[in-house]
Amino acid sequence: MKDLYLIAVIAGETVAIPSERIDSVVKVRESVPVPSSAPFITGLFALRSRVLTLIDCQYFVTGEPADLIAGQPAIVVDIGGCCYGLLVDDVLDVLPIPTDTLPLPSQLPAGWSEIGRALLELGGETYLLIDPDYMVNPAMRRAA
Repeated sequence: MKDLYLIAVIAGETVAIPSERIDSVVKVRESVPVPSSAPFITGLFALRSRVLTLIDCQYFVTGEPADLIAGQPAIVVDIGGCCYGLLVDDVLDVLPIPTDTLPLPSQLPAGWSEIGRALLELGGETYLLIDPDYMVNPAMRRAA
C-alpha cells in the first residue's frame, strides 16, 4: 500500500520507516558480538535459519550503544540483498501518511540529521522519516 509507514521509537523519539522497506518485525532474544566490528553493530542474531546483523539505531543518534534487552524489537530490512535487523526501543503502529513531506529543520542534532530524510505530519503529530540504508551504510549518507 502506498504511503504506509511503520512508526517506531529510537532513543525516545518517534520515527517513520516506509513499509515497503520492511520485511518483518521480530523480537530479539540475544545477539552474538562481532569482534572488531563498527560501533553501530550490536552483533549477530538468528532468525528462521538465517543469521542477521543487528544494527543499533540508538548509536546513530546518541553516540551511545543501546543495551539489548531480551525481547526487544528489531525491524528486519533487506538492503542490497542482505537482511539486517534494526534494533529499536519500540514499534508503535503502521499508519497511512500522505507523502507530502516537510524539509528537515536545520537545528536537528547531528545524529538525527544523518539518518533523517524529511518530516511527515499526520493529525498534529510529526514523524522523522528515516531511510534504513543510511544506518547500514552510514558512509552513503555522508557522500550524498
